[in-house]
Amino acid sequence: MRVGQRFAVLLAVLVVTGLLASCAPEAERTMHDVYVYGVQNDRLTYFYGGGGTLAYEGGSVELTDAPANDDRRSARFAVDSSLLVDGQPLLRTPTSGPEVEPLAVSRIPQTTDLQLNAAVAVGEVVYYDGNSYLSLVPEAAAGVSLRVVPKPRFNRLRGLGQLTNGEADALADAFESGGAYVMAVLPSDTVPVRTVDGLAEQLRTGIFVQTAIATDQSAFRPAPDQLAWETVAAGNQATGVDDRRFQLITDRQQLTSIWAQAHATQLQPPSTPRVDFSRETLIAIFLGQQRSGGYGVEVVRVSEEGGELYLDVRFTEPAAGAITSQALTSPWTLVRVLRGGYQVAWIRNAADGSLAGAARATF
Repeated sequence: MRVGQRFAVLLAVLVVTGLLASCAPEAERTMHDVYVYGVQNDRLTYFYGGGGTLAYEGGSVELTDAPANDDRRSARFAVDSSLLVDGQPLLRTPTSGPEVEPLAVSRIPQTTDLQLNAAVAVGEVVYYDGNSYLSLVPEAAAGVSLRVVPKPRFNRLRGLGQLTNGEADALADAFESGGAYVMAVLPSDTVPVRTVDGLAEQLRTGIFVQTAIATDQSAFRPAPDQLAWETVAAGNQATGVDDRRFQLITDRQQLTSIWAQAHATQLQPPSTPRVDFSRETLIAIFLGQQRSGGYGVEVVRVSEEGGELYLDVRFTEPAAGAITSQALTSPWTLVRVLRGGYQVAWIRNAADGSLAGAARATF
């Protein structure tokens, strides 16, 4: 091939290559707005993808990449994998905070438990105690006030909201330097929405950060006083009790009536137990009529908490597909507590600690 021909071919290749390069689409870009409320009210904006100029809020920003060892990568909240924005590791824009603080978490004296009060609905709440991360609740509804037992949380803040691992680590690094703090994820519908053209994806995450964690003296409760108790009798054929019923028995007449109900199907019921009502408390728990066997009720723990009597009760029912008697049943149990003077006994579900009801004295 002659020199002129070779030159012409080379020129054509270069032209085609240039045209292809000019037509190639830019790398897709992603923007993530992270709204940080509480300890500060800022919008942290991160960009990812290809560099270049991006139209932004009536002007433009220049997006460029930089190596991880660039000094700018050591800035507060900086993420190694994000693009530099006009030479800065991210955009940090002051913003207005929520009208009402989403939640408040406080310490409970003489315990590692925490008191959580949520003014609005929030997602997962995480606690950093100065050494390790703990999860308080996966979510909390508005108006919730509860005592929580912190559970270990691994990987620091990773997995919260739409945070990337790099963003989660950057936030953790920034807030850990100040000691203990609480972070709650805000529902996405409470986080401002912005529209920026030229992006393949726009993400947003709202978090509330509490750094001043007070001690709530009013939330302290003395350790439960374990009481002596016994099951006087139990069965599954009570009569005249259609629904679940709890009753605190205060005299011999009430005991005789309930004893007769519990043993009405027996031709020779056992003798009514002897009780000293000045020193003992009797509580009857009826599960009510059930359509088959396999149902049961059993007291597993009795305690006094803050001067109140609590019974933790295990309620059982047949598993799906279990083979049981098809006869009607009506489970019940009668418990004697070796301490008197109570006017109400609180019945808790032993499975989850929820309040099932109360047995109140009637005169």
